[in-house]
Amino acid sequence: MKVLGIRASTSEIRYAILAKSDDGTIVFVNKDMEHKLVYPAGIDNIEQKLKWLKDEMLRVVRQNPDICKIVVKMNEYTGTENGAKRETTYADAIFLLVAAENNIPIVRKLYTQIGASSRNVEERADHYVGKTGKYWNKKIADAIQCAYWEIRGM
Repeated sequence: MKVLGIRASTSEIRYAILAKSDDGTIVFVNKDMEHKLVYPAGIDNIEQKLKWLKDEMLRVVRQNPDICKIVVKMNEYTGTENGAKRETTYADAIFLLVAAENNIPIVRKLYTQIGASSRNVEERADHYVGKTGKYWNKKIADAIQCAYWEIRGM
C-alpha cells in the first residue's frame, strides 16, 4: 500500500510516496527519484499552470497505481488571504479532481492534524523517513509528514 503526500506552492509541487510493507516498515519510495514538480518557465497564467499540473499528477498516479490514499497539506490561514495562497488552493483543487477521477480517497490536512508545526516539520520528516538528497525544504517535509501520518495508522 502507498500513500501520496502533497504540498503545493506557487512555484512548485512537492510530493512524497510512502509505502508500508507487511512487517510495518515505512519507506519513502521516491526519496532518490522525482519528488519535485516545477512549473515550466513558459507557463505564465493560472489556467495553463492548472492544466499542466493536472497532467503531471495524472502521470504520477499512472506510474503508481497502488496509491491507496492522497493527503494534501493545505495552507494555514491566519486571517489573511493573498494571491499565492489562492493559487495554491487552486492546485489543491486539482489534487481533489485527480483523486476523484481515479477513485482514490483524499484528505486535506493542517499541521495540527499531522503531528507537526512549521518549525519542526523538517526535523520530524527526517526522523521518520530521512531527507531527500536534493531540494530538501519545508515543502517536501510537509508532503512526507502528511503521508507518514496517514500510512502509520494503516
